[in-house]
Amino acid sequence: MEKARQSATSVLARHRAPLLVLGSQLMAAVLHALARILETRSGSQDHVHPFTVLQVRLLVTALGCTAYLGWAKTPDFPLGPPELRPLLALRAVGGLFGACGFYVSISYLSLSEATALNFLAPLGALILTRFLDNGIIALLDGVSCAVALVSVVLVLQPEPLFGTTAGGEAGALAHGVSPDPNASLKGTLAGMVGVAGGIVSGVSFSRLNCSDVNYFSWGVFVVTSIGSIVLPGVVWPSDLGSWCLLLVLGLVGFCMEYLLTAGLGSDRSPSATIMIYSQVLWAILLDWLIWHSGVNSLTVVGCVGVILSLTMASLTQGTYAAVDTELEVDSELYDIDSEVAERQGVEYGADQGVIRADSRVPQS
Repeated sequence: MEKARQSATSVLARHRAPLLVLGSQLMAAVLHALARILETRSGSQDHVHPFTVLQVRLLVTALGCTAYLGWAKTPDFPLGPPELRPLLALRAVGGLFGACGFYVSISYLSLSEATALNFLAPLGALILTRFLDNGIIALLDGVSCAVALVSVVLVLQPEPLFGTTAGGEAGALAHGVSPDPNASLKGTLAGMVGVAGGIVSGVSFSRLNCSDVNYFSWGVFVVTSIGSIVLPGVVWPSDLGSWCLLLVLGLVGFCMEYLLTAGLGSDRSPSATIMIYSQVLWAILLDWLIWHSGVNSLTVVGCVGVILSLTMASLTQGTYAAVDTELEVDSELYDIDSEVAERQGVEYGADQGVIRADSRVPQS
């Protein structure tokens, strides 16, 4: 019995990072499901605006992250290292558009559709970063892009290509999808704004740390707070149930960020990064459990295609010419541009987290 316990402990220790990332993606899917419930509840006058959802969700994360940074006495708190501040600000701006685009898209699309569309961002960030670093786009990168685009079309199944879905307005309401005939177009456009923001965030090259999440969280909170004041129709919910869901959503969001940071911070291997793509599968499961959405074979094929395209791009990131890993590098002798170019750090934050490419220079 003791031997079995030790063996199980050893297995958990070896796979700690991938398991942490896997748990973070389950929480991310639950987080987005809660947001979609708040934004699309039928029979309620208190549909919560996406800006309100983001405002509360990122306020909790920002407060938690700021408290941790202060408690840990992080150097250069709260603005981060001076040489990294432009990159952190760029990541925050990209993350703002990424988060807003995604949270608006789930008002019109199903959870799995919005999630699959949103995963074009990390693929675009990986490939664009390689092009900026190496000046080339490999054949496999092009294949990955083509597979991802076709897969997203299979998931979204646009009406001009696949015809009208059965059930009409009643079927849309029953499955938690907006009955608006232009809902798919609106959701796709909002999702593409999120993808563009995610790509900008990804090519910012900043390393994953709590300071980075801090920039993103406070930036989104400030902008959505201003939007809530300026935009018409954005009101605070008046019922206790909505506030309870918002509080739970904020706590789940902070836990998701913590698990993702802990997982990717302790292991840069592809096995940990690839676990992020499991969020698409969790989204399909929650669509079925909560909204009883039927999943046809094309949707399954499309989701698998999205995951495969991202996996191909992630696994081939080390095939490019790298610097001599035997050479010890004193980072203080290089300016930030050289350091970033050698590190090739990639991160992507469309609210739910960060994807970071493996380093080509060993990090201490």
